[in-house]
Amino acid sequence: MNNGFIGRVTCTALLLLAMTPVARAASLAETVQAAVERHPQYPLHQALRKVESGYRQQAESLFGGDPSVNLSAAGDSLGSDFGYGEYVAGVSLPVWLPGQREARRQIADNLATQAALELSRLTWEVAGEVLDRAWRLRIAQAGVKQALKQWAAARALEKDVIHRFEAGELTRNDLLLAQQDVVETEAVYQEALNGQQQAALSWKNYTGLQELPEDLQRFAQAEGAPELIRHPQLRAVLAQAQTAQARVNDTRMQRRAAPVVSFYAKRDRGARNEAYTDSLGIELSVPLGSRSHAAPAIAEAEAELTGAEAEAALLKRQLELRIANAEQELHKASQLLALAQQKNEFAHARLQLSQRAFELGEMDLYQLLLARQQAAAAARDLEVRQLERQYAMTQKNHLLGVIPQ
Repeated sequence: MNNGFIGRVTCTALLLLAMTPVARAASLAETVQAAVERHPQYPLHQALRKVESGYRQQAESLFGGDPSVNLSAAGDSLGSDFGYGEYVAGVSLPVWLPGQREARRQIADNLATQAALELSRLTWEVAGEVLDRAWRLRIAQAGVKQALKQWAAARALEKDVIHRFEAGELTRNDLLLAQQDVVETEAVYQEALNGQQQAALSWKNYTGLQELPEDLQRFAQAEGAPELIRHPQLRAVLAQAQTAQARVNDTRMQRRAAPVVSFYAKRDRGARNEAYTDSLGIELSVPLGSRSHAAPAIAEAEAELTGAEAEAALLKRQLELRIANAEQELHKASQLLALAQQKNEFAHARLQLSQRAFELGEMDLYQLLLARQQAAAAARDLEVRQLERQYAMTQKNHLLGVIPQ
């Protein structure tokens, strides 16, 4: 009875466990997006959107400035009802000069483009940080795995040596060597574990996540090289230059204040015994404008444009150099990987021969431990070189402007 009840409970628990959804690790694109939303510069593109909205609202306005209401009163004596009297009420409406409204609208359009490209630039920069931290953690995890494997092998050998020492086949010196090897491999493991913990802390601090992306290695595949002009960072800087050019055009158009059309109604009389006379009027005020007064604003806008264009040219040079360096690093990583593969093959072949010779009594324990250490170092170096080549390919893809999708 009890066994049946326990069996049913166990089956129910297993069924519920099987039905429980397993948490899925975030993809690389999702991880980058999460890191972008945590970045302090994330609100920047939203601020640019607000500036763009302000310029667009101004461009869509019917008037070239703020309308004003004008009231005036005049007479022979202030506060007296004798003699001449005049009362005027009117409204003044600034109007756009040809091209002024379009110049403001062009700034708004460029700011909208710049806001989108700033977000793309930030995403690209954050992706680089995410990839760097992800691969550092991945390499650290591989180091821990290899170190743990060698520590386990050292303990297994120690157990065998203890057995053979007790049987009188090996000396106490051999036992001490085996025990020393256990301590040394444990120290290597603890050091690797500490490096992994530091890399994991850096990863979590930047992304807010625990696990590495499930598709991290997919981004380490060779990508088609897009044109440099399509690079997110360069496009953002070029967008700044275009916005600066639009500001130059706007400043030139706005160097003269908007003309003002005024409509007014006037009531006046010549003397107290005369009747008031009503009249309507219109007035046009056209500012002449002065190059000297507009010169500072125009010069500042042109200086901003020159700075943006220079930054774009300098960035293009830097990107070309960084891409060339990334290609060189990838070539270097490929060569080191090929050498590590040969080294690993030779070290493991020697280890097999050493183990057989030790079992036959043709080799002492010290030589076997030396062969084991060299084989372990070769295996660890091979896995690290494989990951480093993938990391080098990832860096090249990133510098080409590719963003994880």
